[in-house]
Amino acid sequence: MERRHFFKISTWAGGGLLLGTYLPLACSRDQTPKLDWEPNFFIRITSDNTVTFICSQSELGQGTSTGLAMVAADELGVSIDQLQIEFAQASTERFGDLQDTGGSNGLRIVWPELREAMATTRALLIVAAAQKWQIAPEDCYCEDSHIYRKDQPEQKWAFGEVLDIAATLPAPRDIQLKDPSTFKYIGKPVIGRKTKTAISGTTPYSINKKLPNMLYAGIARCPVWEGSLVSFDANEALKIPGVVEVLEIAPTEIQSTDYKGGVRPGVAVLAQNTWAAFEGKKALKITWDTGKNGTKSSADIIHELAEDYATESKVNVDLDKATSLFRSNNKVFSAMYDAPFQANACMEPLNATAYHRGHKVEIWAGTQAPKLTRDRIAELTGLPLAAVTVNNPPSGGGFGRRYFCDFIEEAVILSEKLRQPVKVTWSREDTFLTSKYHPITRDYWQASLDENNYPTAIKYRGTVSRPSGFRCYPYSIPMAFYPFLKYKESWLLPRASWRSVYAHPWGLGLESFMDELAHKAQEDPIQFRIKMLKKAPIREQKALPWVGDDLYPAKLKHTLELVAEKSNWGQTENGIFQGVSAMSYNTSYIAMVADVSVNDNQVKVHQVTAVIDCGLAVNPSQVKAQIEGSIIWGLTATLKDAITVEQGHVQQSNYDSYDLLRIQEAPHIDIHIVTSNDSPSGTGEVGVPGVAPAVLNAVFAATGKRIRQIPIRPELLENTEI
Repeated sequence: MERRHFFKISTWAGGGLLLGTYLPLACSRDQTPKLDWEPNFFIRITSDNTVTFICSQSELGQGTSTGLAMVAADELGVSIDQLQIEFAQASTERFGDLQDTGGSNGLRIVWPELREAMATTRALLIVAAAQKWQIAPEDCYCEDSHIYRKDQPEQKWAFGEVLDIAATLPAPRDIQLKDPSTFKYIGKPVIGRKTKTAISGTTPYSINKKLPNMLYAGIARCPVWEGSLVSFDANEALKIPGVVEVLEIAPTEIQSTDYKGGVRPGVAVLAQNTWAAFEGKKALKITWDTGKNGTKSSADIIHELAEDYATESKVNVDLDKATSLFRSNNKVFSAMYDAPFQANACMEPLNATAYHRGHKVEIWAGTQAPKLTRDRIAELTGLPLAAVTVNNPPSGGGFGRRYFCDFIEEAVILSEKLRQPVKVTWSREDTFLTSKYHPITRDYWQASLDENNYPTAIKYRGTVSRPSGFRCYPYSIPMAFYPFLKYKESWLLPRASWRSVYAHPWGLGLESFMDELAHKAQEDPIQFRIKMLKKAPIREQKALPWVGDDLYPAKLKHTLELVAEKSNWGQTENGIFQGVSAMSYNTSYIAMVADVSVNDNQVKVHQVTAVIDCGLAVNPSQVKAQIEGSIIWGLTATLKDAITVEQGHVQQSNYDSYDLLRIQEAPHIDIHIVTSNDSPSGTGEVGVPGVAPAVLNAVFAATGKRIRQIPIRPELLENTEI
């Protein structure tokens, strides 16, 4: 985003006029009107000295609002406990293309602009106070929402007391960021407002939104993707007390970017409360045409992927001429890795409230993509962008699912029909049975081996088609990427992002295959990886704005060296075996070791040790919490249930049939953060993709059997040969 957009001086009075057009340079304290000063798009200061941080990024429980508030508080000079937090509406005009929150970028992409904006605000306040004192700005400093005199620290002005002058000052061209040694919050563990409101039960989730004259909607959606509605009988539903109306919802097509669109055909029951809407939905009698997907199952998709792999394909990216190193006299070692459909399983079910007034529409929904949502709703309704308001309160988990706005479209469609507020709430069953999912994947790996069984080159075809972006290849072994595998016809289930997106199957294959190559070469798995990273070049990553930094294999190597030490690699108790993985994701690096036992074909994970390099850890306690959550998330995918499909129907409907790792099953988790002064990078997803391979590699160490798919079932341990 351009600097001028952040530093626009926009001071508003009650009448909405720019005060800078008429306010004199100095006013006496008694003459100062009540002011709301917004020197940039991140901060508002009022004359009663209330300082509000306007958080541009989505708060999904990951703590981004706390981390950004810490940055704002430190750079401006405000107590974190006094800083109010307000969540911004969707606004390209204010925040450009950087507002949507995904790819573990909530803090990283805002960090430099936020610091500059706060430093600019601090400079303006100091100049204003210096004018009042008639001293040099260099003789003042900001702390705890006040400007102090260095020579007489008992003298101070509250921020709100100098707004009359600060509002008239031009933004300085040159600003001075604070020296990190002066930070009060950044780099230290902080329990933020997000945690406190969650503990007290006062988080303003959108599911609690109420508006006058609002109707509540429960929707019966076609249970098979790309099926259609034949007919429905609403007579019994309309007899339910509180049910007001029953309406058909026509499907909307997924747009060129599949984050937009994709509403299934359905029947909506509108009522005076959610319970009545859900009861009315149960009473509907509906006939569906399940279409071509009504005959397909998960196994059919695996078959389609295998057929696609069998077709001839030309190399897409050939790093260091890998294909030429597959010589006829070399041995070729091959492996195949499978990952199933997965659900996001957010604790707060999907929900959205919309009020379409005809000439404008307003939305209340916890979303990861407020900008994309605003764009899509303008497109859907035909309204100008300025007529669409998207309010984005915190949500109870996103994990990529809330990047997609189909559930918001449903609320807008219904409100447009009725011209009154409508809240759509998905039941827990809806979020499992008729949602969007992490797709099923299959990845094929091949290595050319020399006479010592040492890899000379790798060929890969599967989920990823290039080494750049989120999942850059870090090792020095030459590698060839082929076009990614697709379903031949259509998706059996619609795709959604999922925590770590495609890095999950990529990490499963990459780090399992590296372990297999280490054992082929009869080398220690950690030392083998370190050797492959020593000579690896810095690799360019191009996926802006998501990935702005190149990949540095030396950082990944360092995490491996540390995790070997912290996990006591190779020195476990009897019956405990270890497996390792090392992953880069976006601009963060993590190595982890899983301590595992296998008894009666049951896998138990006793401990996971992880070392992460995420640049400057703004809030170390939040970094640890994110890695702990990521490891639990990854263990669930590795050890528990998956989404399966029979005749087009998802078989898992709630937490009883899609089991998550429970607290009594959770291992001890030991997190270590590499000390760094580099710019902060993401932590919400980097911890997921290395979990499955670390556990699978430990299972091999324990049993001598290679498992190349997840989740790990007991029968796999019975049937897999050494």
